[in-house]
Amino acid sequence: MGHVFVVPGDITRFACDAWLLPTDCTLHLAQGWLSSVDGLRAARDALGGEADDLRTEHTVALALPRWDGPRPVLTAVPFHGVRDARDVGDRVGAGLREASRVARDTHSARGRPLVAMPLFGGAGGGGDAFRGTLVRAALETARATDADVDVALVLREERDLAQAQRLRRQEEDRWWPGLDDALRERSATLAGHAGRGRLVPFIGAGVSISAGLPTWKGLVERLTTERLSPADRTEFGTLDVLDQAEILERGYADRAAFAAAVVGHTSADRYGIAPALLSGLPCREAVTLNYDQLYELAGEALGKRTAVLPEDSAALGERWLLKLHGTVTRPESIVLTRRDYLAFRSGREALSALAKALLLTRHLLFVGFGLTDDHFHEVVHDVRAVRPRRPGDPKLGTALMLSSSTLRRRLWGDDLDLVALDDGGALTDVADQARQMEIFLDHLLAHTDAGPGHLLDDRFAMLLTPPERRLADRLRRVAAEMGDDELSTTAGRAVRDLLDRLGDSARR
Repeated sequence: MGHVFVVPGDITRFACDAWLLPTDCTLHLAQGWLSSVDGLRAARDALGGEADDLRTEHTVALALPRWDGPRPVLTAVPFHGVRDARDVGDRVGAGLREASRVARDTHSARGRPLVAMPLFGGAGGGGDAFRGTLVRAALETARATDADVDVALVLREERDLAQAQRLRRQEEDRWWPGLDDALRERSATLAGHAGRGRLVPFIGAGVSISAGLPTWKGLVERLTTERLSPADRTEFGTLDVLDQAEILERGYADRAAFAAAVVGHTSADRYGIAPALLSGLPCREAVTLNYDQLYELAGEALGKRTAVLPEDSAALGERWLLKLHGTVTRPESIVLTRRDYLAFRSGREALSALAKALLLTRHLLFVGFGLTDDHFHEVVHDVRAVRPRRPGDPKLGTALMLSSSTLRRRLWGDDLDLVALDDGGALTDVADQARQMEIFLDHLLAHTDAGPGHLLDDRFAMLLTPPERRLADRLRRVAAEMGDDELSTTAGRAVRDLLDRLGDSARR
C-alpha cells in the first residue's frame, strides 16, 4: 500500500511527480505561489476551455496540461472559504486522485510515484482558527488515496509538523505498517540520540537518488557513456574505481572541464524525501561525501542556514555540514580520481580529523552509504587505533543498509549497528529497499520529540487530551496574572519565553 510521509519544507522545491496547488473556481492563485513557481501565471492564464469544468465546479481538480518538472494539479477549495475540515476533505481527495493519475504516467526517480500536497485551508482558505483539525483531515485524506502512489504532506509551520507527527505516533501500526517492531525500536533509539543532540547524519549518494541524481557508480557510468568508445568500455570495467575516474578525467581538455561535467551530473534544484527528513532532524552537525546541495536546500526551506565546511566558517551554535569530498559550488574542490584521493591525504587532513572527532564523540547515522569508500576506511582505522573496542562499549554509529549481508556484518559489526531494510529478504528490488529507507527515516523524524509547542495555541486546542487542557488553562491563568513589574525581572522574562514556546504567542 502507499505510504503517507510528513515532510518538512517547501513544496515548490520538493522533488515529486505531481503536487496539489490550491485555487478556487476563479483560478485565483495566492501571490506566494506565483512568486515561488516560475511560469505558473502564464500556464494558468493559457488555460482555455480545459478549465471550464473547474470554473463551473463540475470538477475541482485539473492538472496543468504543459509543464516541465513536477506537475501542478489545480485543486479548488470552496469559493466562500473553509468553515470546517469537511469543506476541503472531498476536494483534496479529488486532487489526489488526479495527481495520482498524472504521477503514474510520469517517469519517477523513485521506485513508486510520489504526490505532494500542502495543508489546504490553513492560511488564505480561512481555516487557521481550527488548524489542528485540518492537519488531521489532511492525513486521513492522504491515507485514503491510491494504493500504488505515495503521498507526502509537506508542511512549513513547526506546529503543523508537531501535530501531524503526534497524531501518527498515536497509531503506529496504522501509519507505519511496513516497519516491524525491530525496525521501530531501532528508529526510536536513534530518535533518542537526536533529541539529546548526539546524532550526526553521514550522508551518502543513495540519499540523492530520489532527486534524480546518480550514485557514485552511476556517475562514472554516465561519464563513461559520454567519453569512452564501446571497445574501451569492456576493459574499463576491470579497473579500480579510482583509476576509472582517472581515465575519464584524461578524456577532457583539462581538470576544470572534467569538474564541470561532474557538477552537471550532480546538481539539482529540488530535494527529495530523504534529504528533507534528514534536514528536519535537530542535528547540529552532518557529514557527507556527496557534492550536491540537497541537504542545504532542504534546510534553507525550513529557515535553517547550513554552514558548509571547509568553505564556510560556522558560527557558534549554527549547524554545519562537513563535505569531505568537495562541493558543486567549488568544482575545483571535488575529490574523485586516485590523484584527488592522494592529494586529500596531504592537503585536507584537518577535515579527516574532524570526522574522526565526531566518530569518537557522537553517534553517526550512515544513510545511503555503502561503507566502501577508501577514505572512510582510513578514518575508521585511525579511530580504532586510538579507541580499541572493549566488550560493552557503545558502537560508533548505525548504518542503514538496503539489504542484509553476513559478510558486511563480519566486517563492520564490531563498530557499527547494521540495520537491514529489506524486510528479512522479502524486498529484493533496490527501489523498494530505498523506499523502505525513506519510510524508516519518516518514522525516525516523527519520533524525534519537537516539544509541546502547540499546548497554548488555540488553533490546536481540539487535539489536546483532558490533562493537557487542564494544564493549558492553568498556564493561561499564570500568563494573565503576570504584571509588568514581574515580567521585567529575569525570572519573569524566562517564564514569558517559556509560555511563548508553548504557543501562547499565537494567541496575541
